[in-house]
Amino acid sequence: MMEHPYFLEAGCQAVDEAAARVAIIPVPYGETVSWMGGTEEGPAAILAASEALEIFDDELLSEPWQAGITTRPAVDCQGNTEEVLSRVCQEFALALERGQLPVMLGGEHSISVAGVAACLRLHPDLCVVQVDAHLDLRQEYDHDWLSHACVMRRIDDLAVPFVQVGIRSFSKEEWQLCTSRGWQPWTTARMRERENWLSEIEKWTGGRPVYLTFDLDGLDPAVLPATGTPEPDGLSWQTATRLIAMLCRTSNLVGADFVELAPPAGPAYSNFTAAKLVYRTIGYALHKV
Repeated sequence: MMEHPYFLEAGCQAVDEAAARVAIIPVPYGETVSWMGGTEEGPAAILAASEALEIFDDELLSEPWQAGITTRPAVDCQGNTEEVLSRVCQEFALALERGQLPVMLGGEHSISVAGVAACLRLHPDLCVVQVDAHLDLRQEYDHDWLSHACVMRRIDDLAVPFVQVGIRSFSKEEWQLCTSRGWQPWTTARMRERENWLSEIEKWTGGRPVYLTFDLDGLDPAVLPATGTPEPDGLSWQTATRLIAMLCRTSNLVGADFVELAPPAGPAYSNFTAAKLVYRTIGYALHKV
């Protein structure tokens, strides 16, 4: 895939990079993926698809890019996972020092722990909202404690509280861990039973700084099929955007990532859907709708 260096078009990039309000951070990492691969191609695919977006948002009736977006060079993903996570931390730290909202494009889900760790340094009362088909709570997977299947376990190691939304696939051991810790993930079955699930998440976040980690397999495959581990019965576009709008309206979104797009695994419209979800989130965050 030909590299497209910017989110949206070059003309939509902030003239003064340091003054931009949003920093896009591509991280093309895919070393620990399971089943279908290709997540390392996700960031470039989102950037390329973003060029086709209408910059005037059809819901917000505004042009979010006008607030200032800068697209950083892709993080160097050579070396082991720990080395990559260290570089991601540095990129987040730079964005946060500038007062920017860092938005990371993955890549596999393991990279999210670095974004959370960087935001935690500045926001000790940070909480995490995870949208995902999977719990990702394994202690290790394939003998790798930094696997994409372990990312929320590593975030728990940081003592950061989290809530999980759209869950519909997990191991017996992961469920036993949830039971023993008193965690109550918002599985899609539970979301159907509790119509007020959105307001309950709003109460849980309580206006605290929020980091959003959005695994794109949290969406229904009918909305976005190009992921390495698709699961039926995911979130609709409307449900996902309602959740993100609520978080941006009632809390302080301080960091976000969109991970696990696997372009080889599905049709090109998945890339466009991911790009539009990123742009819509930026709009919500900047405009507090």
